[in-house]
This record gives sequence, structure tokens and C-alpha cells, in this order.
Amino acid sequence: MSWTRHLIQLGYRQPNLVNKQLILAVLNSTATKREAKDYMKKYGQNDTTNHCLILVRDVWGDGQNRIERFSHVVGRLKLLGVNPIFVLHPRTSPLKIVEKLDYALHKVGLSPMRVSDPLVKMAGGQFRAAFSWQNLKGIVPIVHPIYFDEVTCKRVITNSLSDFMVQLVQNANCHIEKFVILNEHGGIPSGERQQNSHVFINLSQEFDSLKASLQKTLVAVDGQFDPEWQNFGQQIDAVFNRDDLLKTQAQMRDHLEDLQVMNAVLSVLPFTSSGLLTTPQAASALGSKNPILYNVLTDRSLISSSLPRFKKEARSDCSWYELPISDDTETKSVDAALVTTMLKKGVNIKTFDYKSLNSGNCVGFPKKLDQGNVTPVPESEQLDLSKVKRIIDDSFGRELDLCHYLERINGRIASIIVIGDYEGIAILTFEGPQDFPFPYLDKFAVLPHLKGSLGISDIIFNLMFKKFPTELAWRSRKDNVVNKWYFQRSVGVLDLSINVNGHDAKESIFRLFFHRGSNEHGSNSSLSNRIREYAYYVRDIKPSWKS
Repeated sequence: MSWTRHLIQLGYRQPNLVNKQLILAVLNSTATKREAKDYMKKYGQNDTTNHCLILVRDVWGDGQNRIERFSHVVGRLKLLGVNPIFVLHPRTSPLKIVEKLDYALHKVGLSPMRVSDPLVKMAGGQFRAAFSWQNLKGIVPIVHPIYFDEVTCKRVITNSLSDFMVQLVQNANCHIEKFVILNEHGGIPSGERQQNSHVFINLSQEFDSLKASLQKTLVAVDGQFDPEWQNFGQQIDAVFNRDDLLKTQAQMRDHLEDLQVMNAVLSVLPFTSSGLLTTPQAASALGSKNPILYNVLTDRSLISSSLPRFKKEARSDCSWYELPISDDTETKSVDAALVTTMLKKGVNIKTFDYKSLNSGNCVGFPKKLDQGNVTPVPESEQLDLSKVKRIIDDSFGRELDLCHYLERINGRIASIIVIGDYEGIAILTFEGPQDFPFPYLDKFAVLPHLKGSLGISDIIFNLMFKKFPTELAWRSRKDNVVNKWYFQRSVGVLDLSINVNGHDAKESIFRLFFHRGSNEHGSNSSLSNRIREYAYYVRDIKPSWKS
């Protein structure tokens, strides 16, 4: 028997046992070594205290079980290096909520403290913090949505949640890494997911369209209460469906407010910060599906937004922080992935749909290929080829032969997607028979230090699947470490060394991946022939690397 086992039997416990369990949890719960490394780098620094803002409505119900489960989640958040700050929604019953939270948090050994007026509005209209947040180490603040007005000497309940949250974030001298909103309706609904929640929202790209969509739905619901907008039959329907309409109306208003508050807060937080919209039921889960704990460990959503829908299966593994504290099965009734939306302020996206590149639509076009007589496009619409080459060189660890590459793809470019300041890029071409070409992902690159962060890869694949919903093919070296990720996003994979047409076998270092839309069934023979075309044309594409 080892000395360690002797000491344990005598009642000795290692003083750093919790830290060791924490490290093991990170290593076992994350999908990649990069995520484990990023987590330890972010939350293992003693000089930075990370905080998580949690905005709560009156969503706990009359029972105490759910809020007590959630208090255990809060305790595990602190073990993972994140200090929570609760903020009450202006429409809550503050005394009731605070009493429940205070009791539940005390019960698990935490130290909650009510903060009745965290902000002071000065005579000039500016805000300042009423105290130093640095003095609250070890405390779990429960913040009321109230500020003190120096002019009137009165405490005022905010009438603009977005403005209050922005002022709170800007004046709290602490580092806020996460922003969570608990809403009984969960995340922002997505028509593509049968009104289940969006998995991931890149606010820079999607905020305006999502806001407009929610407003349109809300106007339509409001109109059903207006007799001037209705015929007699619609008025009768509105009477019989009044309760459902009121529920939908409240839900759309909450979703719209959540989206606007998220956008406002994430706009003033560091770009690495992320937001979560989820239900109190999902947030109280003590299994592997808890979206808050999972996001702290991985900085991503429970499932990938770019996975084909049939591959979005829930995880079933458990770690030390996921052990249940009761036999209550409430948290198993709804898959957390269906009611949770992850949000980031995100990155800007530009799409170039030039069939060919030339000196008129590009910066840095090689002079040896310049044929002149081209019409220049505005500078904002020009593709920067020097940055394209840089990201491809850095991502692949090889030097691109730009002239050879342009000669090969010009005339067959399908689309070029650029993320941010060329932090991510996808170049798609049309390959295959001239009368029936297919879109092909020719180059996909992300700057090395950003791989796995900001959701760049998911954003690119989502855009490609939306732009080319019918079919898309790409290839990858057989030894590429990213192949598992590619496999998850494809509906099929093929070794390109196979005998494609019965008499044309060639050795190849590549695998073919392909994705086809859910409506693209066709006959088995036509599908088989199409896959043969993918393999035949993709296999023989010549690389454009300098030797």
C-alpha cells in the first residue's frame, strides 16, 4: 500500500486537492488541448479576478429546489475561477428574489451581499460607482437596478435596462468575462431550428437582422389585438386565443430586450467576452449539459453551430463538478442545447463574389499577371491579396505560389469570405464538369493564434452552408489534425486513393469531405455518380505551394 493511501486512511487530505481536481476537470471536460491551455491561462492568473454578470428575472417559481441547485452551480463557478455578480431585472419582485438567492447561496457556504444602489448619477448626468468593486473579494453581490440621483437625492429604479447595464459595466472596476441572462424562454428563437434557440450569434453580423425579425413578429402579434387590422373571423380567433397571444407577445418582448441588452453590454466589454441566454432550468443543471459551466471551460456553446442538424447530439460524459445533489429529474426534461444561445460581439465579415481577380478589384495583384484595361472598384470593395497570402502562409506553414494559384482559380471563383482584418478566410471555386459544376472549398485558413477562438471557423462554415445549401466539397491531407472537426461537419468522407471510375486509381494524400442539403436526396445512382465526380475532380487539383 502506498504512503498516499496510508495518509488518506488516517484522514489526511492534500491542501491543494481541489486545485488538482480543477485541473483534471479542465483536461477531461474540454475537447482539445488548446481549450484546456486557454482556460488555465485565463483563469489561472492570480493577478486577474474574472467576473460573470448574471441578470435574473423572477424566474425561479414558488419552489426552492431549482434555486438551490443553481446555488451549487454558482459555487462551482467560483471553484472554476469566476466570481458571479447578480443583477435583478427591473420587473422582478426584488425582495422575494433577494430573499431566495440570499438563503440558497448562504446554504452552500457562499457570502451574498445586497447592493441596493450601485451607481450614482451626478449633477452633470454622468454616472460613477457608489463604491469600489475591488473591495468585494469573496462576496457574491446581488445588485438592484437602482441608482442614486445626486440632484434629487432620491433612489431611482432604472427605466432603461440597457443603459443601466452599460453604466454598471463601465463603472465597475473589475474584469467581466461572461454575461448571462436567465429567461424562462431561453435563447433567441431560430426558424432554421424549428424555433429552438440559435446556437451562436455573431452580433456584428446578425444583430440588425435578428432585431428586425423580432420586431416584425412582435408587430404582427400586436396587430391581432387591434380590431382595425382584423376581419370578423380574426377578431373571433383573437378572443379564443387571447392567452396564447399574450404569452407570445411577452415572449417576443423579452427576446427583443435580451438581444438589445446583450448587444449593448458586449459592445463595451473586451472582445474576448461572451454572453449566454438560457433558462433557469438549464442553468441549474448539474450534469454535462450545464451551459454556463461548459462555456467557462471551453468558451463555446454546448454544440457547434456549424454541425449538420442530425449530428447535434448531446454529450453524456460527466466530470467531478457535474455530480448531482438530488434525485430531481427536472433538469433532464429539456435539452439545454435547444434553449441556449451563445453570443459574442464578434467580427466583421466581407464577401467577395468576383469570378476572377485582377488589378481593378484587388490590392497587391501580381504585375506579371496584370492584363490592364480593367475597371477599378471602390477601395472598400477591393480584396487585399498580400493579406490573403499572409494568412494562408501562416495557417498552412508553407509559402503560397500566388501567381500559380491565381492562374488556376481565375474564372472559376465562387466566393471569397473574409473575417475581420483577414483573421479568417475561405476561398471557394466551382469545380467539376462545365455543365454541372459544384462548389469546392479551395482554401480555408485562420490565423494560428485565433484558431479555436471567436468561433471564426464555425462562422465561416455556417456562411458557406447558407450560401451553398445544395452541396459543398473539400479535401484535406489524411494526417491533418483538423480532420475530426471536418468529419463532424460533413455528411460523407472518402479516401481519394480509391479507384474512382473503375480504371483510374491513383495514390493520393487527401481525403474528400462533402456536405449535401437535407432536401438533396435524388436516386442512389445519381448520388453515387455525383460523389464520383467530386472525387475525380477534387483529387486531381494541383497544389500551389512554392517548393
